[in-house]
Order: sequence, then C-alpha cells, then structure tokens
Amino acid sequence: MNWIPAFGEPWAWTLLAAVPVVIVLMYFLKLRRVPVEIPSTYLWAKTIEDLHVNSLLQRLRRNLLLFLQLLAVALAAIALFRPGFRDQAEGRQRAVFLLDASASMAAVDGEAGTSRFDEARRRIAERIDTMTDTDSAMLVQFSDRAEVLQPFTSDRERLRAALERARLSRRGADLADALTLVDGLAASPDRRAAPGASTDESSMGGPGKTGGTAGAGENGGPSENGESSENGESSENGGPGGSVPRADLHLFSDGGLPAATELNLANLAPRYHAVGRSEVKNLAITAFSADRSRNRPGKVDVIATVANLGTTDASAPVVLSSGDDLLDASEVELEPGEQTGIAFTLEREDLDRFTLTLESDDPFPLDDRAFAVLAPPRVVNVLLVTPGNDPLELGLTTERAAAICRTETVPPSYLETDAFAARSAAGTDDLIVFDRCRPTRMPRTDTFSIGELPHDGWSWDGEPTTPLVVDFDRTHPLLRYVELYSLLIFRGRALAGPEGFRSLVTADSGPLIAIGERDGYQDLVLGFEIITTEESGGTQANTNWYAERTWPVFVLNVLRTLGGAAEATGGRSFRPGRPVRLRVDATVDEVTIRRDGGERWTSKREPGRGIDFTETGRPGNYHVRSGERTVDAFSVNLFDRRESELATAPEVELGYESVAADVGSESRRREFWRWLLIGMLGVLVAEWWVYSRRVG
Repeated sequence: MNWIPAFGEPWAWTLLAAVPVVIVLMYFLKLRRVPVEIPSTYLWAKTIEDLHVNSLLQRLRRNLLLFLQLLAVALAAIALFRPGFRDQAEGRQRAVFLLDASASMAAVDGEAGTSRFDEARRRIAERIDTMTDTDSAMLVQFSDRAEVLQPFTSDRERLRAALERARLSRRGADLADALTLVDGLAASPDRRAAPGASTDESSMGGPGKTGGTAGAGENGGPSENGESSENGESSENGGPGGSVPRADLHLFSDGGLPAATELNLANLAPRYHAVGRSEVKNLAITAFSADRSRNRPGKVDVIATVANLGTTDASAPVVLSSGDDLLDASEVELEPGEQTGIAFTLEREDLDRFTLTLESDDPFPLDDRAFAVLAPPRVVNVLLVTPGNDPLELGLTTERAAAICRTETVPPSYLETDAFAARSAAGTDDLIVFDRCRPTRMPRTDTFSIGELPHDGWSWDGEPTTPLVVDFDRTHPLLRYVELYSLLIFRGRALAGPEGFRSLVTADSGPLIAIGERDGYQDLVLGFEIITTEESGGTQANTNWYAERTWPVFVLNVLRTLGGAAEATGGRSFRPGRPVRLRVDATVDEVTIRRDGGERWTSKREPGRGIDFTETGRPGNYHVRSGERTVDAFSVNLFDRRESELATAPEVELGYESVAADVGSESRRREFWRWLLIGMLGVLVAEWWVYSRRVG
C-alpha cells in the first residue's frame, strides 16, 4: 500500500486536521436558552440531559451522531491521500518516457480501435499515475528528430499536460538521435520541482526544445556523470562519483526502428514496451513515378511498386486518378514479403499530377496513397569538375542534353578557390559532377561523384576488385530505359553509404552505384571511374559503358532526376519532413507553393542563396508558382519500408544490448479513494437517518 497526497501545502493539512476538532467542540457548546418557569420537569427529561451535555465540566458521553460524523471526516481525509497499490514493484525513482511518434505508430490496431500512438500515450499516463512525490520523470517524443516535451519533474500535472501536447508525425524514426539526447540529459543533475513549482530547464533550453549532445553538462562541456567506468559499465549512481543516479528508460514503440548499437547508455537502464501486434495485414506503395514520353508528348507512363509488408496474404484494387478524374485501375494479390510492379500508359496531354490509391482495409492508410507530378520544362546549370573526361563531356553535350542543360567545365584545382566556395554555399548550380575529385565541404545542391566518395557518411566497403554486375534497380528514375547486364568494369570498389542510402547497381562485391540523401539533397556515387589516368599522364578506359547506347540515356536521367532538367517529365519525390531546395531560376526571388487540396505558402530567396521549403510534413503533390507560371513541382510520399513493416518487433537494439519487450508487464496503480468517498456518503446517510429518528 502507498499513498499520493492530493495536496502538499501545510495550511491545507492544518485546515483538514481542524475539521474533527470543530465537530467535537460543537458538542460542548452551550445553547443560549430563554428561562421559562414550568410546574414540573417530569416531561422535560431529555432537555435536562441536553443541558448536561452542553456543560464544559461534564464528561463527554457516548453519542452515535458524533461517531458517524467523525467517521465521515476520516474517510474523506483518507481519500485525499489517494491510497492504492501497484501491480508490480517499480525500479528507480528517475524515469525517462521515450515516446515513438514516427509514421508507423499511426497504425490503428488497438482493441478499442485506437492507434498505436494513442495506446502508447495511455500506457505512459498510467505510469505517471503511479508516481509518488519522491519520483521524477522526463517525457521525450521522437521521429526523425527528438523533442523534449517535459524535462525532469516530479509534478504529475506537468507530465500529463506534456503528454497531451505529444503529436504524431508522418516521418521515419531515428532512434540513435533520441538516445543520444536522452542519455545526455539523464546525466545532468536532477533538480526536481515540487508540485506547483517551476522546473529547472537550463540543460535543455525549455520545454519542447532539444539541446546539447550526449553527456553534455550544464555549460556544454562533457558531463562527468555521463561517463562510463573503465570496465565499460556505469555505477548504479550514474558516472564516477555517483552524484547522479541512473534513470529507467521506458521506450514505448512498435519496434520498427533502426538499430542503435554504437551507444553506451551509461546513465540509462533501458526497457522496451511493445505497442501493436505481431500479426498484421498491410499492403504498401513503395515507389510511384510518372514520366511523359520524349517521342510522343501526349503519352504518359506511370509506374508503381506495391509490396506486401504484412504477415498475411493480402489483395486490393489499385486506382489511378488525377484530381477527381478516375484514369485507370488494376488489382494486386500478394503473399507476405512479395512485391510487384504496376504500369499504366495514358494518352493525355492535359495531365500533370497523379494519385495512386490502394483500396485496402489494412490498419495503416498512410502508405496506401502515393503522389507524382510532371515537372514543367526547365533548363539547368551543371558544373563539371574533372581533370579531363571525354566520354562524360560527350554525354553532357549531346543534342538532347544540350537542350536541357548548360554545362561549365572546370579543373579540380577550382575546388580550392573562393569562387567555388561562394557558389557552393549559395547553391547556384542545379547539379555538380565531381569526376575523380571531391570538395572539402559538400555543396548546397545535388551531386554526382565518379570514382570518389562524398563526405557525410560515405565509405569504401572492401578492396578494389573486378566487379561483376548481378542486379540493378529498374524502378528508380536514374536507371529508366537502362540495361546493364553487358556492363564491364575493370576496377571498382563496393560502397557503404549513410543511413537509408539506396543501391542502384549491385555487384558481386556489393553496391557499385548508390544514391543517398543529405539535408534535402541527393548524392549519386559511382564506385568506379569511367576513365583512369596513367602514371605517364595518358588515359585509359576503365569500363565499356561509355560505348554502350545506355550511357547517354543514363546521363539524361541524371540531368532530369538530380539536376531537375525537364521537358515536362517526372518531378522529384521527397519523404515527409525533408527540406526541399526549389529549382527555380536565379532571377526568381519569391514563389508560392501550394499542396493539392491543402495549404498555401510563400517563400523568398535569401541573399546569395536559393529558395528552401521546409513545410513538407504532409504527403501530396506540391506546385511552385512564380506569378502565373509554374516553375517547379514535386511530391511528398512516405516510401519507407521500415515504417510500413507493421509487425511489432519482439526486441530492439538499445546501446550494446538487445532489449526484449515487456509483454504484459505494464505497471498500474489501483486506487481506492472513489470507494472511500462512496463509504463517506453512506455514513452521512446513516447519520441523517439517526438524527431524523431522534428529532422525530
């Protein structure tokens, strides 16, 4: 049995303690009576008895009414302490509630028809109710970024209010970023606020703000309490010295998270509370694009990929539309783990936006719709940095390529100049091609690296070999109309990219051509050179690709997909929440962006920079206009297989350990104050009945 007082102010308890004293004193009060002479007192025995009771010198006699009144007050007082017990013993007095707010938590598979996110919030609310005044907790929600909703506090009302502010996102999840933030904040000294008092938020900059790095102290330096001991384990009180106790980390998630194995959670004892079901049905659209035929302007090719990412067989109609106009339909039937491609061909010149809908009854509608647009015609600026590459320069100057791009060629030494630093920071180029070279800092634009690695998470995966192509991704726009089975490469290396990178061409040694995202930009990397430079200064071919008919097609795809060059061809697609660099001419200083059937925004160009757009939280088709002219178009889609794989994970990787789900072990507090109040009302009814009988 434990108790949670309803209030903690001394004056309130003093007032409560005075209530039974006042009741008892009422029985000692003398009544003010008017003297009346009567011939006999025989008929007034009870009146004489009442006079004895009101005498302060008379001993207090047994009185049922007094007992019932004191019992009612006692029951009310006990109810104010909220007596109850917990289903199971709790851990440490400091807790961190880590709430997964990524897209997959929108799945509606709760028993009461609720989403996983609402179910997680309900469980956290139950744990907040189990807290005592000696406990403190912090609430953090995360998707692709972490947000502190409430720093450490023992005020349960603050935690409940913060939990009400939690909102579901449509983004992917980054568990490592959230754990880094939480571990750093858990290392800070705990200045718990008393109920009603303000909470110390200096270490994280206030509610709703993220701050610091892992293990950061109040002044931004390394926190001594966040370090681990020499044997790799932390003491029960945190870091060396034990001034900050460890905290229980309660992760509420469905487990669809990237592994976070390279973190030492010295200040946290992790626990994983699984939300959702292990058996689930889900069909998902994982790719969708539209492209107008170059040879036949009235023809539009629409391609999509549908996958069964659930655990049961599933089928559903697939409907293609443009606004309210139904264009075509098909049907898919897939076993778990299977995927299929769907193609539509339309003979319409008036179409520039498309919506693909899976009419499925699965619990996750977010991946049942996809969007695609046709970008307006546009000529792009391309900067080619190369020591000399005739096949590449030829591919960029073909008749069709010259019609959609303006190419400037410079040597690698140009990367060290102030002129390059200025244009790189301003993002004035639509695409920069780095042939066997790389800059010290990545530019604010899309890049194409040949035989060299970009910065920001790219590395070689193995030694140079003579790779053999075994597979390539035909669904990606970069490889549209490209066949590579006859591709020969004399020397190349497998690639390892940043989180979420996509392999386009896979060799027997690993990814050979891959693409990755970087702050809203895309980096395309070839793990081999087109031509090599010999020690004598001469050049030698490293591949036969430039002699194949697919080489100029690939270069055109690069210009259209990365550079944004367009002859009314397919627009770009981004994941929710990712910033977008709008592809508009340098003469355009202000644009209006509108999402189909939704919001409208205005963005202005910053001096010396491009126009960035960050309001991409909702999927849909976005059109960019300058005056009455459409200058750019793009779409926002989920396209995240990890978020669409809805089966709840039995364990997650947290730090250096695998943490199994606490299935069915949620702690709940069972309270009795409602029953006590009902008992108090019963006592009052009994007291009224006794009083009525005596008076009557």
